[in-house]
Amino acid sequence: MIYIILYMVLGAFALLDLVKNAENIKRLLFWFFVSVLIFISSIRWNVGTDWYSYTDYFNKVESYVENPETNMMERGFTYLNYVVKVLTDNYSVLLALTAILTIGLKAAFIYKHEQIMLLGLFLYFCYYLADIFAVRQYLAISITLWSIPFIIKRRFLPFLLVILLASLIHVTAIFFIFAYWVYPMQFSPKLIYISLLVALFLGFIDIGGLLARLAMHVAGIDSRIGEKLLFYNEETLDMTGNPYVAFAIGVAKRAIFLPIFIAFQPHIAPVDRAKYTGYLNLLVFGNLIYFLFMVSLPVMARLSTGFLLFEIFVLAYLIFYLKDKGLRLLAFLLLLLFGAFRLYNLISVYYDLYVPFETIFAPTDIVRE
Repeated sequence: MIYIILYMVLGAFALLDLVKNAENIKRLLFWFFVSVLIFISSIRWNVGTDWYSYTDYFNKVESYVENPETNMMERGFTYLNYVVKVLTDNYSVLLALTAILTIGLKAAFIYKHEQIMLLGLFLYFCYYLADIFAVRQYLAISITLWSIPFIIKRRFLPFLLVILLASLIHVTAIFFIFAYWVYPMQFSPKLIYISLLVALFLGFIDIGGLLARLAMHVAGIDSRIGEKLLFYNEETLDMTGNPYVAFAIGVAKRAIFLPIFIAFQPHIAPVDRAKYTGYLNLLVFGNLIYFLFMVSLPVMARLSTGFLLFEIFVLAYLIFYLKDKGLRLLAFLLLLLFGAFRLYNLISVYYDLYVPFETIFAPTDIVRE
């Protein structure tokens, strides 16, 4: 029920982005909703993916600090757990801190896009449940978002420092370093389509998987990263089932959206066009990674997550810059339907882990598988 309420409220108020002279109320509502999301994330209990593994890690974190050779988590995440464990020994404090950082950093970045802040927040919820169930990769992505201003200003050193900081939370964040060169590039639609088709073909015949396995073999399969990749790949396959089905659904959705995003570039106002194009570049790059690895090595597709996030900005800008009022309203209604469909799919995959939603105030003994 809580997910439906949040969807309805965020969806209803997202319409304010399409209304003139609503800036003041939009700012107040935005931060009110963000506060609510952080609060909900902070009080959850025994709910969400990775609950058992993360609580177990928190309880054992002192032993991992004393014996780092047994620790499979990144150092930054380890010490975040360790400090909270030593100072409070309260897992809810860690949840609250993680929520403030993960949701807060993303929300502050969305807030910089004032024209589409409520649309962005609504899509953030529909795509990612607004990180209510934050894991360390989502925290790392929240940090990488703040490397974007340094990309725009072409300041590589501070950009690199932000990426290195994020990689201390989740190692996949280091892959976002490619954003520095991808973001400002100018690609013709023809080149984008050719690149996507080539990646799709190579991924389908398992070239991406072969290259990844070769790289792990050269690096040493018993290396820390190699072990983690293999472990996560087995876990991902168990959760997603047939990778070809997931791949086909993903390709179908992208075949509809990406051509629209690409074709709409000239209709974005000059003040936002460079930003829209940069975000679109990152989104396309993320899809190239997805196409290459989703079938053969799904865990490698996780490298695309930090890039695919920019779809919420591209989609929100598209709705905002539709000139015809009737068409814009129709597009908004379709967006609500798409958001509901996206949210349903997100929850249904792990329904037993998300429903019912438990809080620290009324915990139960439900065992979630």
